[in-house]
Amino acid sequence: MSPLPLYVQLEQALLAHIGKAGLRAGDRFLSEAEIAQSYAVSRATIRQALARMVTDGHLERIQGLGTFIAKPRPTHQPLLTSFTENMREQGYNPRRKVLLSETVSTPEDLRATQLWSGSSQRILRLLLADDTPIGISETWLPVDALAGRLDLFDPAELESGSLYDLLQGPEIGLRLHRGTETIRSATLNAADAELLECAPGSSALIVRRITYSQSERPVESTVMTFAADRYEYRVELFRPAG
Repeated sequence: MSPLPLYVQLEQALLAHIGKAGLRAGDRFLSEAEIAQSYAVSRATIRQALARMVTDGHLERIQGLGTFIAKPRPTHQPLLTSFTENMREQGYNPRRKVLLSETVSTPEDLRATQLWSGSSQRILRLLLADDTPIGISETWLPVDALAGRLDLFDPAELESGSLYDLLQGPEIGLRLHRGTETIRSATLNAADAELLECAPGSSALIVRRITYSQSERPVESTVMTFAADRYEYRVELFRPAG
């Protein structure tokens, strides 16, 4: 007898069914009645298994239509790439809605960690993949690293392309070299939940990135807040030699 709970065993069987049946994103999945007939389990067990599969991103429920195979969630890659580059690499159509772009005094947390002082360009953006809001990005850039081209940070300009393309383009000429990221879990406050079209208190993934130029100068501080049910962080691991 398997030590796993019955709903976990059913989930594993349903995942195997997806592979064997060759189901793809957008295909309709089995109904509760079909599952009950095929696997001889209770409706309560079926609902537990399906709920786990929805939470894990295997399935999605569409009100009034049924349950379908979910499209893979956008994945945060451990590479120094922009949101635009990352989404396009995975086959999504990225879009950025600029909520704010302003020149302000550098906040105390950046001064305290000795990243930079003086003035900063603050950019607040809503990040969308295939027109679905998945994250909010708050970016701070040192003004004295922007070659005097603050005109390029007009919201319309920023929405037209990648921020990294802008920073590394001929007008500004930065060369982004490396970055550090920290990741933590959180819950969405009311304001962020409204932007992401989620319920307040929903789970979130917070990624903070500090980016350095080739001269090892910090030139970007970004905090990205992602809806945890629409985005995941993936790292590929290898055993050390020997």
